[in-house]
Amino acid sequence: MESSQNPADPTIGPHYKAHYDFQFLSAGFQLGLFEALEKEPGITREDLSVRLGLAVQPCRILLLGCTAMGVVRKEGEGYYNTPYLPPLSALPDQESAAYLHRIYRAVDWFCESLKENSNVGLKNEIPGTAPTLYGRLAENPELESAFHVLMSSISHLVAEEIAAEIDLSGYRRLLDVGGGAAMNAANLARTWPDLEVTIGDLPSITSLANDKIAELGLTDRVRAVGLDAFHDDFPVGHDAVLFAHFLEIWSPDRIRALLAKASGALPPGGAVFVVTPYQDDRGTGPERSAYLSAYFHTVASGEGMVYTPMEYEEWFSEAGIDPVKRVMLGPDTVVICGRKR
Repeated sequence: MESSQNPADPTIGPHYKAHYDFQFLSAGFQLGLFEALEKEPGITREDLSVRLGLAVQPCRILLLGCTAMGVVRKEGEGYYNTPYLPPLSALPDQESAAYLHRIYRAVDWFCESLKENSNVGLKNEIPGTAPTLYGRLAENPELESAFHVLMSSISHLVAEEIAAEIDLSGYRRLLDVGGGAAMNAANLARTWPDLEVTIGDLPSITSLANDKIAELGLTDRVRAVGLDAFHDDFPVGHDAVLFAHFLEIWSPDRIRALLAKASGALPPGGAVFVVTPYQDDRGTGPERSAYLSAYFHTVASGEGMVYTPMEYEEWFSEAGIDPVKRVMLGPDTVVICGRKR
């Protein structure tokens, strides 16, 4: 009798091949394939092997994988990027792709991380001594820079949705906790011209953020300051606090502590916005919530996961924040909105 675990089974097949799909994409980014095709559309396999520094057979294998996936197409003897590949300006560069590959390799330690209840992947694959990914990135400036370039490319569209969907017309000063390289802050400042934004993040990141803010000409209304969210008090004088793709990294106890700090720094009526990947209240999906939870547990912190909106709303109430509404940003990101009592 044929095994039900046959990799050709359509219920297994997509998961079985996902590992190989990533390898082809990662190699394509790291070797400069997509950049070469953008510069010289229609280039032949033989010329590509020279451009990429590969022997002809390895180049053929790479092109076979990328054409089979649909991100590269072949016409005659020439190769082209396809419309399925976003513009290269929105994609990770070679350095960022190499970083992403390292993270992917770290997730191979998922089972060990579950057994040890710790981020074993980080400890075995990312150099440094800090207990979290973000601390280790601060110890490795090149990796940290690649990480933030990659996060900016990934979060660009979500940042535009946040600015469009969150109503900040009644607020004047917003604290963006863990705001990184100013992607969200810049979009919010452009959308709401009366809004001032303070980004609170680690000192190793604030200089990068302030350079970006200056480049965008927003220094009159946006600034980044050093803030250790767990050990420093939140600065007062703000009437709204934003946690965008930050709280899910941490344990429920840490999240409660951060929400209590936010509540304590706000006046009555002040707003709290939590932007986070979406997990349904039943705890059954979608898929992205599972993938990201594995990443947070295995690599990022060893304690976080994607939580449900219902959990956040309970934590809001414990911190003296009334849940107001949920706003979906596409199918897999949610904004939980609250107001301090």
